[in-house]
Amino acid sequence: MTSGPFLCVCGHTNLDYILALERFPPKNTSVDVLEKKLYFGGTAANVATLAAGLGVPTALVSFVGSDLPVEFRDLMLNKGVDLTDLVEVPGSDTPTVWVMSDREHDQIAFVYQGAMGRMEEQEPRLGRARLASYVHIMTGRPEHYLRMVDGLQGSGASLAFDPAQEVHHVWRPEPFRRMMGQAEAFFGNENELRTALSYMEMERPEQMLELVKLVVVTQGARGCLLFTPEESLHIPSVKARQVVDTTGAGDAFRAGFYAGKLRGLGLRDCAVFGAATSSFVVEERGALTNIPDWQQVRTRAEPYL
Repeated sequence: MTSGPFLCVCGHTNLDYILALERFPPKNTSVDVLEKKLYFGGTAANVATLAAGLGVPTALVSFVGSDLPVEFRDLMLNKGVDLTDLVEVPGSDTPTVWVMSDREHDQIAFVYQGAMGRMEEQEPRLGRARLASYVHIMTGRPEHYLRMVDGLQGSGASLAFDPAQEVHHVWRPEPFRRMMGQAEAFFGNENELRTALSYMEMERPEQMLELVKLVVVTQGARGCLLFTPEESLHIPSVKARQVVDTTGAGDAFRAGFYAGKLRGLGLRDCAVFGAATSSFVVEERGALTNIPDWQQVRTRAEPYL
């Protein structure tokens, strides 16, 4: 029998240009860029690489161009990510994001979809996903993911739906409700939750439990909220040495959360390990610059357990 990954993450693998600003400029004006640098990122690549670094057997499903840097691929491989279903699309570029971050750590992002914008042309990659215990669907085209979910019927994988910022401008109510009808968990931050609730014609996250078993709402420095049919929990954030850049903090939370799942921990402790993983990522600029190992995360999480 072929051994499969514990976790399969589906979504973007990006080249992230992070621009540090003092403040966002008003329309039709300009402002100095204090710092600029290229980083490796993307919702799915972040979660997959960080989770693999925490010892989680993880596969990545993503579409990239021929311009994906060898160093990025090697980073993921060296951390243990299964890249069987990382697909290079001929004639396309790797998705690229320009992220502007101000002194308050608020962000605005401009996304060039590249290969991920042509997902409808691609057949869903089901090989590793069908063998996984958990499939975490993130950013990408709704039509493609709905076909993918249909193909996963009967696989036994637990499906989490986590559209991130794309919930606002890529997803629409009808396909969103269809995906929620197939998922067991929903992940999002507070802004994403508001849009998700509007699509569902609901007012509170607890109402989403009519469809899913778990709702996870990240709240930045205030921690996160967990909702299940049995309980509602608030988990505080874990203190970082310093906060330099919050890019990828939510992705790191998810990686730590699944690292706890792999080790059979309860829901609250999984969230604590998620918060502890986030605390490392925010200490440096770029989501994959300061990747902790399990021992580091466990040590930092210990006072919060």
